[in-house]
Amino acid sequence: MFDEVLEAADRLADAVRGCEMPADDDALVAGVRAAVTARNAADGLLARVTGEIECHGTAKRVGMSARELLRRHGCVPGVASRAIRLGRAIAHLPALARHLRDGSMSAEYADAVARGVRHVCTRTRSPLGSEFAVDTEAVLIGHALAGRSPVEIDDRARAIALENQPEVDGPVPPVAEDTTLNELSWAQRDDGRLAGSFDLDVVAGERLISCVDTASRPRPLPDGTPDPRSANQRRADAFVQVVEAASRALGIDGLVGSAKTEILLTVPTAGGSCCGITPVGPAHLQWMGSVSDEAVSLLSCDASVTRIAVDVDAAPVDISPKARLFTGRTRKAIVARDQTCVMCGNPASWTDVHHIVFHSQGGPTTCDNGCLLCRTCHVAVHQHGWEIEMGPDRHPWIRPPATVDPRRELQPAYNRRTLRLDSMAA
Repeated sequence: MFDEVLEAADRLADAVRGCEMPADDDALVAGVRAAVTARNAADGLLARVTGEIECHGTAKRVGMSARELLRRHGCVPGVASRAIRLGRAIAHLPALARHLRDGSMSAEYADAVARGVRHVCTRTRSPLGSEFAVDTEAVLIGHALAGRSPVEIDDRARAIALENQPEVDGPVPPVAEDTTLNELSWAQRDDGRLAGSFDLDVVAGERLISCVDTASRPRPLPDGTPDPRSANQRRADAFVQVVEAASRALGIDGLVGSAKTEILLTVPTAGGSCCGITPVGPAHLQWMGSVSDEAVSLLSCDASVTRIAVDVDAAPVDISPKARLFTGRTRKAIVARDQTCVMCGNPASWTDVHHIVFHSQGGPTTCDNGCLLCRTCHVAVHQHGWEIEMGPDRHPWIRPPATVDPRRELQPAYNRRTLRLDSMAA
């Protein structure tokens, strides 16, 4: 039977490759329906085969994991992970397995159902295969067949879990305050960005919102124009700022605001050392993949960056020393001089120390080549045309881009701008 399925799949692939598109609307709609059904059935077959591969240990016998085996045969990481999850789930969820086999449900919807059932069983301490799990499976499948989105299926699963919290002996915190229910997940999107979700107890949620709300208030640009960012953009910038501040909280020499994050950066070269050879491709971060030269320059300012040069076979040929950071007495001196972000006035604890002459261009790590910039302003300098210059008074001055000020006149740092205005008024 399995051999017949393989032969049928080959025939289908040949027929699809030779298919010519009709001009009739009804035929095109029928083609969409047939293509979706075939895709769903193929995803179901992939999940079943993956489940058998794990069950029988096939991947181990050929010297790799199931995920590596799927990727070796053309599956992208997301599809491979989903096939593994579904392969494990359908062993306990017969109704979901039946829908996948019939092609009546896509792998994306099936994955949402499987994740939802597992979430409910974990929260309610119910075993997979129990009557409650089967009932939950039926409810979530109904949502999927009704056209609800995977996000709505996730929401329904969380609601079922909350409605069926088990009773235990002793004092039980309210659901909103139960820290054992906290969850955080993320995944890298196809465009390289990171997307995620979290489910936090009320105390952690209050702390997060308070931090983000404080850091996301609108603030004018250095020339006084209103903040152009949307509310969501301000919250995202604030969240990044909170993460960076947390990563510095136990920094070098115990100094709040000193760099702590260590970043591994792989640089492809033709050979030799990464310091003496021009890279032949984009640099690559350990977690998030390829990045531009501008991002590397931004990271090098105030994170501990170790560059690993690799040859064409991805073998390391040289490891550079970590990029020099503004730490200890040098950072304290810059904080004492600048006091805040030199562009917008954000607190010093939120800031990086920026190399005025970029470190990647040979700029020294000295007081006269450093200034405080918060995350948003740091990105503006590296990517949006703002420039910092060290004046003859040994204080940083800001030069806006021509889109903001056609004359590009220098402006003093935020703390000295206030002093200057006070002096002029007096």
